[in-house]
Amino acid sequence: MPSIVRIAAVLTFAVLVRDIGAQTIDAFNPLPEGPPKALAIQPDGKVLIGGSFQNVAGAPRRGVARLDVDGSVDAGFGDPDVNGDVIAIAVQDDGKLLVGGSFNQVGGAARHDLARLNADGTLDTGFADPNLDGEVWSIAVQPDGKVLIAGDFTEVNGVARTYLARLSPTGALDTGFADAQLCCLAARSVALQADGHVLVGGYFSQAGGVSHFYLARYSSSGVFDAAFPASPPPGPLGSGGITVGPDGSIYVIGGYVTSDSANTRLVSRLTSAGALVGSYDDLHTDCCASSFVLQPDGKLLIGGNFQQVGDQPRHALARLDADGTLDGAFADLAFSFDATHPNGSIFGIAAQADGKVLAAGNFTLADGQPRQYMARAVTGDPVTSRFAGQPSGSSVVVTWTRGGDGPELAQPPTLVHSTDGVNFGVVGPMTRIATGWQATAPYNVHGALFYLQAIGATSGGAQNGSSGQVASGVYFSDTIFADGFE
Repeated sequence: MPSIVRIAAVLTFAVLVRDIGAQTIDAFNPLPEGPPKALAIQPDGKVLIGGSFQNVAGAPRRGVARLDVDGSVDAGFGDPDVNGDVIAIAVQDDGKLLVGGSFNQVGGAARHDLARLNADGTLDTGFADPNLDGEVWSIAVQPDGKVLIAGDFTEVNGVARTYLARLSPTGALDTGFADAQLCCLAARSVALQADGHVLVGGYFSQAGGVSHFYLARYSSSGVFDAAFPASPPPGPLGSGGITVGPDGSIYVIGGYVTSDSANTRLVSRLTSAGALVGSYDDLHTDCCASSFVLQPDGKLLIGGNFQQVGDQPRHALARLDADGTLDGAFADLAFSFDATHPNGSIFGIAAQADGKVLAAGNFTLADGQPRQYMARAVTGDPVTSRFAGQPSGSSVVVTWTRGGDGPELAQPPTLVHSTDGVNFGVVGPMTRIATGWQATAPYNVHGALFYLQAIGATSGGAQNGSSGQVASGVYFSDTIFADGFE
């Protein structure tokens, strides 16, 4: 009887319990001259912001700036000198940055609405000027390095591409991706599904040349899927309006007019095939959302220009539980201008690896504290840790995911290996990924037991960034199954 090899993993979790409703605004205050409209976090934790500002904390940074984790201006990233408005930022695996918006020069060179920067902020001259005739609102980078863009352009280098296009890794138009035939106003967001399908959302009433509203799907070659979604959103999608979850679920946000025209719907959740899911159809707000982040626990952080969610006061920032209902334990942090103008707006939000939440937009107060267009929220979420591995040939890819609101590590953690669970040898440092840390370890011979641990420390010396947790660990073993289910 043939046998199969199965990797059995024992996961170690560490939890630090905090008081419910412990959300606060910390000291993060980088002082951009104007409201950032684009926000992204590099794998090393540094923060990228884009907008029409000319300086940050007095340092010349036109259009794009990079901040250290503490909010100070990163001197290793110079002034990119963008002569317009940066609306979208995407970080490539090689550390280069794609920036989109409304501009025609970067670093003194012609670049129409899309450019690529090197890791030091200089213009990457190896990425050609696409000569777009309209703004770029959203960017997605495919695993093969090709670049998807969405906006209100109708041509790329003189070739018809209405609101959606795909470029080669060098900036040339990818003619293997057909014209989306979207109409009529603009696309605002683009995202990828795991199977290569392309999702696009925005202010349009036609897709593929036929009547189709607000959300559309295309194949990897640009073929329009007329059957998607089965239940279209009730209104237009904003920038950053599409997120695909790990299970394939599709989350969309915007300003949705409901059937009673009394409120707008904040968020909808769809299956990977486009069918509307459950309670997400029921939560309403007084205005619109423009950015959101899906947490590892399935909760959604949402930013916009609303003042209430589900009939509860939530000024520009709210969190939903995994079922789409309002998370009542996440307090109203009141992003605003003053007591008489409680209508601040958040244009972009992002979650750091330590669980803290960055918000950028048009506000000067956050939880009553002066904050000029940017702030960082401490969520008060319990700290969690998950350590797991996936075999790959003669090695195992180890991923250490840290969730919740715990301090960031001061240096990359170290992966260690043992055959007896007592004596450990160093494998090497782990590499930062978006959700935590990752490394490759040797995969022991079939039938053998081996142990792996990741060990790290915060700047204050606390092991692994949370009280009482010294290390995360997991062991793997091969098991021969002879039960007829191989």
